[in-house]
Amino acid sequence: MEFPEFTDTAVLTVLEIEALRALHITLQDLRHEFASALALTQRSYRMEGNAELYTQGQALTFHPEALHQAGRLADRYERGVGLLAWRYASAAAVLGTAVLDRVVHDRPAPTAAQVTALCEEPSLGELRESLAVTGLLVTREPSYREWHDEERNRLLAGVEGTIENATELGDGVPTDTKSVAGGRLTDFDREGADPLYEGILDRLLRYAGQLPMEISWFLNQSAHRR
Repeated sequence: MEFPEFTDTAVLTVLEIEALRALHITLQDLRHEFASALALTQRSYRMEGNAELYTQGQALTFHPEALHQAGRLADRYERGVGLLAWRYASAAAVLGTAVLDRVVHDRPAPTAAQVTALCEEPSLGELRESLAVTGLLVTREPSYREWHDEERNRLLAGVEGTIENATELGDGVPTDTKSVAGGRLTDFDREGADPLYEGILDRLLRYAGQLPMEISWFLNQSAHRR
């Protein structure tokens, strides 16, 4: 998904556009890299399974053992890229929502410090609050708004589920949802447990990647009505 052209810089600040573009481009690359990492992991374990078949009953099993180690290395890379993708996708979702909310409600432009802060990974609670914002697609067709709200609600439910799952990790992770919501997902990642982003990262990447287009759409429609 290409980043839209923002020509009306009187509405968005230069830094807002720069921040939206930087996160958007970062997301596109990380999305592809995460897909490649997933494919690498799957291939590694498939090859291990094939090697186990032909070495079954044999004394020398170094082939499947080596592939098992390769699979573990692929797992670590996949997880690392997944956490990176989460860090930037969650920031892009919060930033994009904040900018869209600002232009829809004609709020004052943010300071440079506020924009920069929005580019950092948000807490799970901040992401949840951002996903709970409704009524921003005012220039879109009703059917599109309904579809978008369904996607947003699925993602919101996924984040709420992630907060609940994190409370069960132990190993220094808080056991109450309020404390977990105040922290970042990447701070709660623990080896030996399934990644907390599992099941919702792809949806978050798609959602965050769409927000610059929604901002552009609103500004273009608003300009046509002037």
